[in-house]
This record gives sequence, C-alpha cells and structure tokens, in this order.
Amino acid sequence: MIRPQIGTLAQKKGSKRCPLSGEFLNFACSNHHPSVPMQAIKTVFIDIDDTLWYFTQNSKVAFRHVYDTMGLAAVCAHYDRFHDIYLKHNARLWHSYHHGEIDRDFLKTERFRVTLEEAGYRGDCLALGNDMDKEYLRYLATLPTLVPGAKQLLEYLNERGYDVNVLSNGFTEVQERKLLSGGVRHLVHHLVLSDDCGITKPQRGIFDYALAVAHAQPETTVMIGDDPDTDIVGAHRAGWKTIYFDLRGIPPTPGTATATVSTLDEVTRLL
Repeated sequence: MIRPQIGTLAQKKGSKRCPLSGEFLNFACSNHHPSVPMQAIKTVFIDIDDTLWYFTQNSKVAFRHVYDTMGLAAVCAHYDRFHDIYLKHNARLWHSYHHGEIDRDFLKTERFRVTLEEAGYRGDCLALGNDMDKEYLRYLATLPTLVPGAKQLLEYLNERGYDVNVLSNGFTEVQERKLLSGGVRHLVHHLVLSDDCGITKPQRGIFDYALAVAHAQPETTVMIGDDPDTDIVGAHRAGWKTIYFDLRGIPPTPGTATATVSTLDEVTRLL
C-alpha cells in the first residue's frame, strides 16, 4: 500500500482528514493516490541490495554454502547459532561502514573473524575469516533471486524514458555480478558505487558524485531504496525526491520520504 506523507493542518484541495491524527493527508483529486512532486523527475537511482536484488534471501543461501563446504560444523555444530552470531556482527559493522567509521577491508575480514572468535574457534580466526569472505562473496554474486517486481519495475522505468541507474554501498567485485546474475544489468545505465568515490551513503558526497556521473540535477532526481537511513535520509539531505521501499516495516525519519511503498509495483503509480 502506498502511504501518503502527512501534511500541514491547513486543508489542501483534494485532501482528506486522518481519522486518528486529525491532520490532512494530501491526495491527488483524480485517483486518490498520494500527490507527490514526481512530475519533473528525469533521473532515477535505485539501491541494489534488498531493493532490486534480494540480498536477505541470497545471503542466507550463500552463508549456508560457506558453512557446509568449508566444514564449519566443526567450529560451531549449531548452524542457526553460528548464523545469528554473524548477522549480529555484520549489521553492526555495516552501520559503522555506512557512516565512514571503518573501511571496507576491515568490514570484510572482521565480520567473519569476530564470528569465528565468538563461536569458539581456536585456530587462526583472521586467516579462516578471510577464506570465508572470499568464498561467500564469490558464491553470493552468482545467485539470481530478485525482489518481487524488480525486473518489471526496471522495464517500466526504461519504457517511460527515465534515466535508470543504481547507487549502492556494496563492493565493486560483486555488485555488477549480482545484477548480471539477476538478469537485469542491461536495464541499468550507470552503476554508481561507494567504491568509485570513497564515500558511502548516507554521506552527501556520494549523492553529489552520482549526480555528476549521470549529468543530473537534484530537483529532477529520485532515490528508491529500502534503507531509511542510507538511502532516504541521505538522498533527502542531498535535495533529491525519495521513495522509501518499506521492506521491513521500519518507518522512515519524519519528513525524509517523499512517498512510501510496500511493494515495488506501487512505484509505477508514482512515476
């Protein structure tokens, strides 16, 4: 369901009063879809992981592959516990990476090293962690599962004449291969990665860099992404329009999402 952004207390033409808050929700008069300033959009940037390519599902498959093929049951006999340890540290380290507190090399090795350490491995955690990282990324990039509606959305945007690009904090060696594995690389113009400029979302610099690559202007550019911080807050601060893909039921920071959708097909009603 598309969720409109709550407006001011002054009623606008075509708006309806929210029965809970008493505030007016701004809807277009003709179709009762949210009236958002998307008419001038020319350039679209879309996040890759969990917006186009289903990272959450593919990562589970890749991690299980690493666990089985590298004999990690000898390290931790309970797979679910081992995976939970990894997820905890991976999420913490990615947050630090997004905000420029650590670099990508530390992230890649530390997430597996500290997982092995907490799981009780008594060997060289760094060496085994490096081997795990290489195999995990290699196998991960071969997996094809897309977020439902992703290919159809890209085809629609191309047919409508938008300049369609991706903007991601993911690693150069795997991000393009993910799109190739998912069969959608040909539907994307520019692939803009944090590795290209040394700046990560949500920092302002990567959004300015993306505009320069695409020869675009902030007022005619929209960001579509599933992360309320890196995608939505970052793009909003850079002066872009934003469409928040609410995959996990986490509300965006108030005032940062131009529109919120829960499925990708809803984007076609906005653009």
